[in-house]
Amino acid sequence: MLIGPVFSRELVTQPRRIQHHVLRTTYPAVLLILICTAWLVLAGTQIIRNLSDMARFGTILFQILATLNLAILTFLAAVTSASAVAQEKDKKTFVLLLMTQLSNHEVVLGKLFAALLEVFVMFFAALPLFLLLPLFGGVDYRQVGTAMAITSATMVLAGSIGSFLALSREKTFQTLSLTVLVLVAWLAIAEG
Repeated sequence: MLIGPVFSRELVTQPRRIQHHVLRTTYPAVLLILICTAWLVLAGTQIIRNLSDMARFGTILFQILATLNLAILTFLAAVTSASAVAQEKDKKTFVLLLMTQLSNHEVVLGKLFAALLEVFVMFFAALPLFLLLPLFGGVDYRQVGTAMAITSATMVLAGSIGSFLALSREKTFQTLSLTVLVLVAWLAIAEG
């Protein structure tokens, strides 16, 4: 198996945690509240006269939600993957993992994808809301698919950065602060 037993264990035990269910319901609920609030603002401030008004609303709503989804899930992916490895190091169990017969990629990729499991649950829980946005108009399903592909690839990249920094640092605070600093610098460079 490519990922290994570390990921397999997390895949089995994670749905038993209450945090798994809370994240799976809270994140889409917050996005739905944002959609409803935007609709109430639109309906309360102007009269919807034709389909172009609805298409403009769908486009603006998609731009806001896709950007918000990308930002939140990117930071969560980086921080959760960094903290997963840092907590293993704090508990002194990471050395035990390295002493097993597991290969290097099974340990590293197993910890990375186990940490990203929660974030991908949030991602897939919000996906139906994004698939409803083309019904407003102004957004195509291909645009939604492209935004979701970019978000998932960015989540894996940010998680890899967080995991790399956690593997190279000893202290949890150093790891988390450096991870956030690298992500902020990455975003600043990308915007510049």
